[in-house]
Amino acid sequence: MRKSIAHSILVLIIVFSQFPLFAEGDETLEPITITVQKGETLSLISERHLSDPKRWPELLKHNKIPNPDLIKPGLSLVVPVFLRKAVVGVTEFVMGQVEWNGTGGKGPWVPLKLGQELHPNDQIKTVGKGKTDLHINNVGMVRILTNSHFEVKGAEKKGGAVTVALFKGSLDAKVTKSNPPTTEHKFNIVSPSSTAGVRGTEFRVELDDKLSSTISCFEGVVDVAAQGKTVELKQGMATFVEKGKSPVQPYKIPEAPRLKEE
Repeated sequence: MRKSIAHSILVLIIVFSQFPLFAEGDETLEPITITVQKGETLSLISERHLSDPKRWPELLKHNKIPNPDLIKPGLSLVVPVFLRKAVVGVTEFVMGQVEWNGTGGKGPWVPLKLGQELHPNDQIKTVGKGKTDLHINNVGMVRILTNSHFEVKGAEKKGGAVTVALFKGSLDAKVTKSNPPTTEHKFNIVSPSSTAGVRGTEFRVELDDKLSSTISCFEGVVDVAAQGKTVELKQGMATFVEKGKSPVQPYKIPEAPRLKEE
């Protein structure tokens, strides 16, 4: 059964199992210099920038700061490579109001910047007509569409499939094909009602106001799983997954426009 798709007006909090996260290209990381902003605390800075926030004493030691009370607005801090979070991707296009949270949704939201690095557990919200294009390492391009809420999870192992979460709204993605071809997924999209596993394809995931999902495949193959059942979507096919139920039998969709970079 087909259902029309409306952007969700609900915010859903999903608790994910914890696992070590990696990103392709970590060996190319360089130290970064940050400037403490008004309202930022050492705890918030550590959550945003350190692979393990509990290592804040090492950050202070590296910057020769003897007392945490000296962390004040305007102070410059160097985050060395050995303390940095893995880089999962970078923003390539930002239009309208798009907000970023680097603490898994716990801290304040700030405007997302063009060229901003993305790390595991970073969250992004598009407000109104806002949208953004992200380059995800070892995956390709992901476009977060209007009125959406998205989180980058990262990979369980280096070179493994990258996982992201869509809490609300919709996204388009263009995943580069593996060379040589492989049957293993390189990109997983988790939503409240389904999980889409992708090898190399163009596709869309949309959530309605009941957090049910429609997954459409424009090119390649997408495996959609829910409630112990998996269906394979080939080019020009889609499936609908009502929250708490299995995917429906794939059905044909009208030809969709190809995803192009802004």
